[in-house]
Amino acid sequence: MALLLLFTISLLLPPASCSSFSNTNYYCDWCPRHSTASLLPPAAAMAMAKEEEINGGPHVAAAGAEFFRDGAGCGACYQLRCADRRVCGGDGVKVVVAAGAANRTAGFQLPREAFAAMARSGMADQLAALGDNVEVQFRRVPCEYKKKNLTVRVEEGSRNPGQLGIRFLYQGGQTDIAAVEIAAQANHTPPSWRPMARLRRRLWRTTRAPTGPLRLRLVVTAGFSGKWLRAHDAVLPADWRPGQEYDTGLRVTDVALRTCSCRSRVTGGSEELR
Repeated sequence: MALLLLFTISLLLPPASCSSFSNTNYYCDWCPRHSTASLLPPAAAMAMAKEEEINGGPHVAAAGAEFFRDGAGCGACYQLRCADRRVCGGDGVKVVVAAGAANRTAGFQLPREAFAAMARSGMADQLAALGDNVEVQFRRVPCEYKKKNLTVRVEEGSRNPGQLGIRFLYQGGQTDIAAVEIAAQANHTPPSWRPMARLRRRLWRTTRAPTGPLRLRLVVTAGFSGKWLRAHDAVLPADWRPGQEYDTGLRVTDVALRTCSCRSRVTGGSEELR
């Protein structure tokens, strides 16, 4: 059953976009087509500041439908650099997608600090003067969270037992989380795994969370390949509570090795995980 689920998921998901951020271990370069970057509206920027604090990694960004993918793209990292070399540096800025962009914006919406980070030293004002929807190059890159394991945060509104909503923090590598299942910790019998449903953003939810300590397993994918990751011990204690974070003990470091596509949705090709 697990193998059938993994195969079905692999047929439905798009391959990861182009990789490579800081070394030559990845086989893709900048995507040949461009996207756009603009400033987040002030109210959205304040909300995203909290996301950045929770995420604890690179700058956060809102992304258009092509990159957000109805929430499947949440947690993906991209390197962006603006195309105007007169005011823009060569390294650009690294961002992690944390929300969908407002008003169906096609590209990326960035907080002011992240937007300015694309500029050459001392030229942030000149970059801002280029106006909204600045043309940018992009590539998907592995997310890196040094000394951080994949962590589960129990969302507000969860009720023990029964109602459980979780999100994942410090999702490393160049992968998507495609499926999540939970089971009560069982010492002498095989676990009875129950699927969770993904809502928009990185939220996974079930109304059938069992009592007791809970184990967790998930499928991570890069295109048409994927694998199960399974925590050996219970991740959530019996007295889990909303607002608390729990270490899974897992590290996600996989990257795509082959047929790396710059498109968010394709109909063919294959990728492998490392």
